[in-house]
Amino acid sequence: LNLWGNSLTGKIPSEIGLLTGLVELELDINSFSGEIPSEIGLLTGLDDLDLSPNALNGTIPSDIALLTGLTRLDLITNSLSGNIPSEIGLLTGLSYLNLWGNSLTGKIPSEIGLLTGLVELELDINSFSGEIPSEIGLLTGLDDLDLSPNALNGTIPSDIALLTGLTRLDLITNSLSGNIPSEIGLLTGLSYLNLWGNS
Repeated sequence: LNLWGNSLTGKIPSEIGLLTGLVELELDINSFSGEIPSEIGLLTGLDDLDLSPNALNGTIPSDIALLTGLTRLDLITNSLSGNIPSEIGLLTGLSYLNLWGNSLTGKIPSEIGLLTGLVELELDINSFSGEIPSEIGLLTGLDDLDLSPNALNGTIPSDIALLTGLTRLDLITNSLSGNIPSEIGLLTGLSYLNLWGNS
């Protein structure tokens, strides 16, 4: 079901959950508002879910973790708030997780380390706090990691050096402190390393 690039408004109807045969749901580049309906968790055959950019608010429903076949989840440039639900770790088939440009808060859950198939992790332009979880080092297939700008603190974990496939690492405009770990030298594929605006 592809409705992207229109001027559709209002809430995403809960009846969308009746379309249990859906493989792809593309509602991006519209003006949908309200919360993401929890009934979206009934679409267990979904491979691709794109709800961005819109004007969606509320939290990311934990029911999204029922979509265990997802390879791409794109919720960028909405007004989503609250935490990333820890249940996100159940989406072990994800290759692309894009949540940038929202108002998400709290810590980046350690369960993110269970998403070992990720190629792209974009959590930038939110208000995440706390330390970068060391479990991020388990995402050895990552090509692109963007955690900026947020309100992350602590040090750059040395585990980041395990991401030997990275071509882009962006941690700008956080409150990171301490040294750049010497292990950074193991990231020989990096094309872009952006650390400015920290402590």
